[in-house]
Amino acid sequence: MKTLISTDKNYLYELLKKKYHTSEIVRAQIAEVKEKTREDVVKESLKSFTVKFRGRVIDNSFEKTLRIISKRLFNKGRVDSLHTFKEFGFVEANMSATPTEVESLIQYLMKPHLVLHCKKGIIKGASNLLIIDESEQRQLDNFTPDYVHRNYITHAESYEKYTGRLDDYLVFNGLPLTSEKIGRELRFNKIETKNRVFTTTGLKEIYLNLQFIDLILKLDLEQHYLKLRTFSSQEDDLKMVEGKIDDLGFFAEVFDHIASKDNPLLSDEDLFLDLMRIEHIIENNNWKAMPAYAGYVYSAVNRLNVQFKLLEEYSLFLTYANCIEKFVAKLTKKLFKHKSDIHSELHNLTANYNELKKLSLVSNHPILQNDYQELLNSFSKLLAYLDFLTIRGTKAGESDSHHNIAHLTEGSSNKFLNVMKKCIESVFSVTIDISTKPFIQRDHGLKTEEEADVQKLIIKFNENLEKLANLKTAKGEDAFLEARKCVPQLTNLSDVLDQLKELIKNIENKRDKDLQNPFKAIFAKSNKFEILYRDLYDLGSIETQLEQESIHGILANLQKLLFDKPLKESAYQEIIHKISSLEGFVTGKNKSSHEKGGDADTTTQKLNQNPVFKSIIDVKTGIQNIIEKETLSKKIDTFKDESEFLSFSDKELNAFLERIEKLHEKLKDTCYYKNIAAFEAVEKNLDRLIGEVKDIESHISTYTRSKDKKVSREPDIHINYLKSSQLTRRNLEKAILLLQNQIAQMHGFIHAIENYLQRHSFIHSGVATSVLFDQITYLLSNIDVRLLDMTKPIETMFTESVNTIFHYQVGETFTEPKKENIDELMKEIEKRTIVRQYQNHENSLPDLQLS
Repeated sequence: MKTLISTDKNYLYELLKKKYHTSEIVRAQIAEVKEKTREDVVKESLKSFTVKFRGRVIDNSFEKTLRIISKRLFNKGRVDSLHTFKEFGFVEANMSATPTEVESLIQYLMKPHLVLHCKKGIIKGASNLLIIDESEQRQLDNFTPDYVHRNYITHAESYEKYTGRLDDYLVFNGLPLTSEKIGRELRFNKIETKNRVFTTTGLKEIYLNLQFIDLILKLDLEQHYLKLRTFSSQEDDLKMVEGKIDDLGFFAEVFDHIASKDNPLLSDEDLFLDLMRIEHIIENNNWKAMPAYAGYVYSAVNRLNVQFKLLEEYSLFLTYANCIEKFVAKLTKKLFKHKSDIHSELHNLTANYNELKKLSLVSNHPILQNDYQELLNSFSKLLAYLDFLTIRGTKAGESDSHHNIAHLTEGSSNKFLNVMKKCIESVFSVTIDISTKPFIQRDHGLKTEEEADVQKLIIKFNENLEKLANLKTAKGEDAFLEARKCVPQLTNLSDVLDQLKELIKNIENKRDKDLQNPFKAIFAKSNKFEILYRDLYDLGSIETQLEQESIHGILANLQKLLFDKPLKESAYQEIIHKISSLEGFVTGKNKSSHEKGGDADTTTQKLNQNPVFKSIIDVKTGIQNIIEKETLSKKIDTFKDESEFLSFSDKELNAFLERIEKLHEKLKDTCYYKNIAAFEAVEKNLDRLIGEVKDIESHISTYTRSKDKKVSREPDIHINYLKSSQLTRRNLEKAILLLQNQIAQMHGFIHAIENYLQRHSFIHSGVATSVLFDQITYLLSNIDVRLLDMTKPIETMFTESVNTIFHYQVGETFTEPKKENIDELMKEIEKRTIVRQYQNHENSLPDLQLS
């Protein structure tokens, strides 16, 4: 039949001219179905299907309709082959697609479609086939195709070939997999190591446990931020407590001077570090270790001797400074009178300058050396200029024995003077005119410019000299006077160190085997707790033998607790108990004394003024404040009303922990590698648990910190590790930085596993993922739960998930089929084929029947 075409433009004909194979209505219908099923299709894996179509499918262009419609409808799938069985009245299609795509295709093909064929009378290059909806046939008008086919299906059967595990076999699209087959599927020649293969279910278990570990790390991170918040509120109290404990130390009085830079004549960091190490041994009564610390004792002795020598040198410096001031005053007087005879002053000042250079301890002192060098520099410049003034009037060949000036030849004299000229002009703001000819007359007075330059040099020198001669402490007091006041303390320290050195020598020479008593005797006078015991005894508070033993025991235990540095949080309650016992004893004795007519008020007043007792009471008050602030923090429901987010509250974190613990119980009951046979049910549970993990994680990650609130810098490593205040902050910040880094790495691993899962392949290459799993193993192996301060329940959950992931280090095992078993195996695989039947009922939606 010849195609009849109207001269007017026809809509359907125009589509053929544009090389379309479907009408706009058909395309819109397909696009709608495709959009509705897109999310489901993305989540599904590609499967192998054989589908039988029955209805008006023979000799009416159904095969072409099927190919064109499927190509537009499928997101991921494709039709591999088509076979028409006329004698049986059905068309069979083999396709790789998702279950949702197959079902959508069947349902859409149940609608009747018209296929317009135009081979004659059509322009060259146009399409010769157009599929339209049945409702569009009235738009043919005067356009008459060569012929029209109408097709639809009334019944369909889909056969989904089994993909999954069958005992120890891996089955893909109805065929058991071998190493060679897996290699081809994964684009490798062959999987050499059979155990380097993962199934989707195995990867999901790894993915779930990685997410669970990530969840635990995030919870631990939030707990650390809460601890940091609480610690920040306690920090001042803790520093106060540590300061009071330091006041109870054996070398506390000396430490007050040498540990700070308040007085440069006493500050000595190296001596402080030596004494601190020795004191730590003394405070813990670890006398057996003292000989091992002999090096620190000898070092402290030497540094203390240097300290005395420094005071001696500085005293000499003040003497020289006094003399220098007198000579400078005489010099200034002569300059004021325009006298040029300054040889005597120059000689005396030079002598003092040479003496100043010999004061090596002062000149090399860490705090004083810059100022001292400035002093010497300004002094040398002044002397250089004064020397110039003494030689500028010398005649050629004149001998000046009074000033001890050597005869110089004209050439050597000119050379020397030129050098001096260049030196002085480079240093000072003057221009010196030295003639190449010998001097022929003496200048009996100073020129105005020269006088001004000398005055500038003197003023600068006086400023530097006064700065060092009038050295001040941080409080503005006379540094040398305050240092001299500390000489008795330094002398006592020297005596203690000398005794300690002698005792260590005797022990090393095996002349003294008793360690404890000799060492205790040396430090008995400086033991603050022994001093307090004697004060209590002198006040009459301790009377009986039983009271002596009780108080002595309390003070000994208290000393042990307070000197166990850094201060332990676990010891807080016991410290409070011991101090309360001591306080209770003193209060009880005072009350008893008052009842007996004694002067209890005087005793109480003296005791309250006792620095040791006062420090101990302050320790108790500080620790009570620390505990109270932590208790108040735990009572707060939320901190979300703050302007900037820093941390969740303790109650909120406990709620997160409760959800995580419940999830962990479900996780323990869902283990793929222990229940391979039920992998499909396990995979569904894994999908559900992945959703739960993401839900919890979304709630924890809802709030983010600003840059100011987030810990982002490495903590200072130069801290005093015996100070709990410094150590706690450092450990918290270090743990937070470590957790933030580990969480960032974990997100990278999770994202990589997601990419593998999104490929929707049943098997995944262990070769391709080996580097990733090496990185995961390295990270998990190096997470220190002690450093992260995990609680025992959290640590247990963390370890179990890590062990699950480590189980997959070598991939999943599988058995390769043997020739003698292949027939039986194929029968078992056929039994697992999923058959679905679809029936088209007129005026109703298609039904889905499974068999």
